[in-house]
Amino acid sequence: MKILELSESSYYLKSSIEFFKKNFEKRFNFIEKKNFLFTEVSNFLNNCINNSKEVFMFCAGNSVLSKNIISSKIYVKEIDEKYKKKYNNNIFYKDEISNEEIGSCNTIIIADIEHQANPTSNLLKLSQIANDNAKIIVLSKNRVWMIVIKILKFFFDFSPLKNNFLPSSYLNNLFTICNLEVVRNERIIALPINIPFLTNLINKLFRLPFLNLFCLQNVTILKKINQDFTKKNDLSVSFIIPCKNEANNIKLFEKEISLSNKKYEYLFGNDMSTDDTSSEIEKLKKNLNENKIIKYDGPGICKSENVYKGIENATGEIIVIYDADLTVSFKDIEFALKILKKTNADFINCTRMIYPQKDGAMKLFNFIGNSFFASLFGVLFKRKITDTLCGTKIFYKKDWENIKKDTSKWGAKDLWGDFDLLIGAYKNNLKIIEVPVTYFERRENETKMNSLFSNTIRLLFIVLISYYKLRLQK
Repeated sequence: MKILELSESSYYLKSSIEFFKKNFEKRFNFIEKKNFLFTEVSNFLNNCINNSKEVFMFCAGNSVLSKNIISSKIYVKEIDEKYKKKYNNNIFYKDEISNEEIGSCNTIIIADIEHQANPTSNLLKLSQIANDNAKIIVLSKNRVWMIVIKILKFFFDFSPLKNNFLPSSYLNNLFTICNLEVVRNERIIALPINIPFLTNLINKLFRLPFLNLFCLQNVTILKKINQDFTKKNDLSVSFIIPCKNEANNIKLFEKEISLSNKKYEYLFGNDMSTDDTSSEIEKLKKNLNENKIIKYDGPGICKSENVYKGIENATGEIIVIYDADLTVSFKDIEFALKILKKTNADFINCTRMIYPQKDGAMKLFNFIGNSFFASLFGVLFKRKITDTLCGTKIFYKKDWENIKKDTSKWGAKDLWGDFDLLIGAYKNNLKIIEVPVTYFERRENETKMNSLFSNTIRLLFIVLISYYKLRLQK
């Protein structure tokens, strides 16, 4: 069953077809001269697609991009037979493709939007049949660069004179029309001329915030909207509750759990506590025997390792990480779960920085540090996060399989797990949203977040190294 009219005469602009057919040798000479440029784009795409099992690429004389893409199988649509070079054994050129084939792809890369006869119709159709977890990546150009390139075409004849004028600044409107939303937007390549050492240096430098406004290539990662949310209603939920010397707080869970959904699963990770935490969890299990309460032994290394072990043991399709100090109400958790199930969100980061905090809930230096990291995260990753260190995070367990590949690999071990999860969600192109919660003062015992200076240095190192790996490293 076809979903797009993929024959060259109807899919591509007539001017583009004529140019690429007529100027094959000239185009290939251009590709060879600019091989470094295509390689850089491909390498950056690999950072975005995270080893997708199946990728479909729509190309127009630029299928050389597929050469360095890391994937088990790559389908490619090209504008002319002459450009169908089999760079690797995992590349398969397609003139027609079925709904099932598109639906099986984890990533769809559109590298020919300026040469399509009807990109609006094509994007809309793709959004209707791509699977809910697929990401659509659109390569486009900065408006200023489009004007520069248009002028250069008159002198060097490397691309059709007439094609769609679709600068990245306009495309957001087009995406909305086609039931797609942006989950991540990147800008790369400031200098498209290969000057040894200098080109690499400038292109890396111009990936920094603000400077990237002058980059040529825009990489926009999209996901579908208007999904059928009814199928999420019955998804099972697992609470991961890391505990270290929280005996007095464990007693307080009985009332909260007894009033909550009986189908929820609660995993209490006793992290080598020296008080009565373990026995209190056993009492809780006995008193609430109609609820699914599980005790597991944490590795005694740090909170993050305790949490990760809990996630691995969880059977729920939705994971709720919930601190044992009960500083966030179960009522707010229920609301956040509803948001996850009823919207297009993939990852919920709860924020304590919107509603007024209860007296004594957060110490002044913790507040300042949290605000600093929230601002830094927003500048570097272009994501508005107001509370990076909130321990309450909610996401789908299926996404954990990709996130966990990079836990504590961002230059230093994340002892708390907050940055591991946020940066992992960003890397995997998940839609991150924040849900405000009221932050209460810890009911019992003292906070475990001590050693502010050493923790600040550690977290700062993690953010900077992750930025380098995701934006600058080849």
